[in-house]
Amino acid sequence: MTAQELDAVLKRETAAFPGRVSLLAAEVESGRVLWALEPDAQVVSASTIKVPVLLSALEEVRRGRLALGQTLDLPAEALLEDSEVFEDGPTRRSLWELLYWMIVESDNTATNRVLDLVGFETVNAYAREKLGLRHTVCQRKMLDWAAIAAGRNNYTSAADQFTLYRKLCRGELLDGPLTAVALDMLRRQRSMDCILRYLPYPVDFAHKTGGLDHVCHDAGVFFQPGGDWFLGIFTWDGPSLDGEKEQKRFLGRLAKAIYDACGAPAPEFCSGG
Repeated sequence: MTAQELDAVLKRETAAFPGRVSLLAAEVESGRVLWALEPDAQVVSASTIKVPVLLSALEEVRRGRLALGQTLDLPAEALLEDSEVFEDGPTRRSLWELLYWMIVESDNTATNRVLDLVGFETVNAYAREKLGLRHTVCQRKMLDWAAIAAGRNNYTSAADQFTLYRKLCRGELLDGPLTAVALDMLRRQRSMDCILRYLPYPVDFAHKTGGLDHVCHDAGVFFQPGGDWFLGIFTWDGPSLDGEKEQKRFLGRLAKAIYDACGAPAPEFCSGG
């Protein structure tokens, strides 16, 4: 697929989508934008907020304030009904395991326990001051519908997600071992029905998805011999309830077109949208 053909496909698909779309594809090393559509749009983040939460927790480990091996209680009142990881009841787990399940399984119980430990102020200060994010803020725990009703929510943007992934991959945030921990967890993420939906395997992709009613996101970095590159697709005000397939299929179609043009051996012939 040529750059012109890709541009035509993406414009046709996004124009036909019955909702809103923000998209950014860009090279990690150079920062060169390959294709973009409203990358600075601030959107309700859903579970993509868990990436800055992960990085802020690992920064606290780097600074010696926390330790991956420290253990934390998960009492009955902390266990959410949607958890498949902690469905056997109250337990005690290491910080490393909570971070792992927060990313790999997108477990909300683990996420809330990490937020209890790290704190909203720490997450937001890290996002603002260390990551330099302009549109990302964490104001509520997972599944806190009362907070949403009160006007508190979690937000991000495609541009912010590119910034944090780029800094992580370039080793600008954490030390080597903690960078490896973060990327290993993101590579093991089990939600493969959005950007990865129609892609052939093996694909080396460190990413995080997020979904709510009418919201479906996926963002991360493809690691390839020809050059690592970021892809983030964010959709909101869309037709799908959480767990339904239509918006996920839309993400999959966009990702397949971009991957076919930019995926291998190198994204040399992509152009901006």
